[in-house]
Amino acid sequence: MSRADLSRKLGMSFPAVSSNVKALLDAGYIREIGEGNNSLGRKSTMLSFNADRGYIVGVDVGRFRLRVMVANLLGEVIASAHDKSRPHGMVENICRLVREAVQKSGKKPEQMLCICAGIPGIINQGESYLAPFVDSFSEQELRDSLMQYYPQADLLLENCVNLGALGEQWKGAGASYGNIAYVSYGIGLGTAFIIDGKLYKGANGAAGEIGFMLTDPLNMRSGFDEIGALEDTLSSQKINKCLQNGDFKEELVMLIKKYEEGEMYAKLVLDEIALHLGMALVNICAVMNPEAIIMSGGIGANLGGLFRRKWEEMLSNHVPFAPKLIFSQMDNHETMMGAIVTGINHVHN
Repeated sequence: MSRADLSRKLGMSFPAVSSNVKALLDAGYIREIGEGNNSLGRKSTMLSFNADRGYIVGVDVGRFRLRVMVANLLGEVIASAHDKSRPHGMVENICRLVREAVQKSGKKPEQMLCICAGIPGIINQGESYLAPFVDSFSEQELRDSLMQYYPQADLLLENCVNLGALGEQWKGAGASYGNIAYVSYGIGLGTAFIIDGKLYKGANGAAGEIGFMLTDPLNMRSGFDEIGALEDTLSSQKINKCLQNGDFKEELVMLIKKYEEGEMYAKLVLDEIALHLGMALVNICAVMNPEAIIMSGGIGANLGGLFRRKWEEMLSNHVPFAPKLIFSQMDNHETMMGAIVTGINHVHN
């Protein structure tokens, strides 16, 4: 837009707009991008948001894989890197992969304005916990390591499922919904809630920890365990007993094929999982009344084709307003995209 365009759109005087434009140009928030195509008078100078004023690094910390993206302030990805997660030295591995992605981007370390990392479990007072499937580490430890290379960047840690919901809301299946239950079912089980367009975290940041749901009175416990009753029932460990410990994704597809062929053990395991997960979806809808449930994660996405109709039937039979059941199409990139948009909003605010 030109200065004259802004004056008309905002209902401000041209001198006031020009003064503000000068301040924004000096600060690097906007830039001049050439002449307009107006036919009368002197050609106007066109202005644009400066998406390259700085860059955001999004990090997805998973049990088996680390993923990193570098994006500009419009969320356009300019570089990425990924690697297998290591059982030890999580902080060192994150720092190494971030350096690799930044180097690929061709940008300077001091141009990184924010690094946002999605971490399994709950982040409380700088520590991650309730993440039994990955090594815990402190925010301060990661901050100290990253600040050696990126002194200008703010570091944000957020639950990876929360970021997945934000990624779906921004770039995925949740873009047209204001009330979403995002269910991530992979190695672990977690849910995040978007309510009236905003992420809901709960009193202690533990909203959406549906792994602690009870869907069977026989699962009542006499003491607390980090792996909740429902998560234990739906655990990948149960599925692992059917696999040969090769490529998990490929073997899960083979297990589904065995189910379709009527193999008894495959049917026992997957039918139990489908029943309990369907009950959890009903319980979520009874409390939250979402417009849509978005399912993601290696197990959830793969089982969707097998049990979608069963889950939709359970929902329509047990809640007055059954939501739309959607399966993520973001190829496991939703957490990184959620990290990017969280970083962008942090920088703008």
